Parts: sequence; structure tokens; C-alpha cells
Amino acid sequence: MAQKKQNAKGELLVKARGAEYRLHFGMSVIADLQAKHGDKIEVILTAAQSDEGLPDMSVVVDIFLGSLQRYHGDVADRWLVDDIIAENADLLPKLMASAFPQPSKDDEAGNGKAAA
Repeated sequence: MAQKKQNAKGELLVKARGAEYRLHFGMSVIADLQAKHGDKIEVILTAAQSDEGLPDMSVVVDIFLGSLQRYHGDVADRWLVDDIIAENADLLPKLMASAFPQPSKDDEAGNGKAAA
């Protein structure tokens, strides 16, 4: 079952193995990805979301392993990642969107209220 609801920015609740897991794809995970896969986050994220054949699966696995660490570090392993992906095939783009949401019109420059 895919995304249940979005919590904090970068967080999703998903089900796998009959349990619920909270994924957190935040700055710490991105920093770890950069340290392991290179500095340019756009290259890393593009590799993970490739429309041309298979994405770089090592990046995808590391995204999910890192996203599990905050709340489920005690059970996070590659086998859980396999099960989460198998049971939530469309999860990667949703996880990316939760971490990098598109700004609403109210969030665009010039539309917000001035700070006091």
C-alpha cells in the first residue's frame, strides 16, 4: 500500500510486511548520499529517478536505507528496503516530492506577508 499521509516535510508513512514505517528523507540523508555518491545532489536524484532504463539502484537503496534510519534504524536493512519497494512500487517519486515539494502560489516570492 502506498503513501498513507504526509507528515513533516520529507516524511511518508508506508506499509510493508504488515507493518507501518515512517520514512524521513531529509537533509541528513541527502548529506549521506552526497558523501557516498558524489557532491551534486541533482545528479544523485536524477540517477535515482531515471526514465531511461533502470535507475542507479545503489542510489535508490541508499535513499530508502537512509530514510528508514531516523525512526527504524534498528530494523533497517536492504531486505526491508526490497519489501518496501516491492509493496509500494510508486513510492520513490512520492518520497522525492515530499522532500522537495513544489511551492504553492502563496509561497512564491512577493506573495507572502511581510515579517513584522
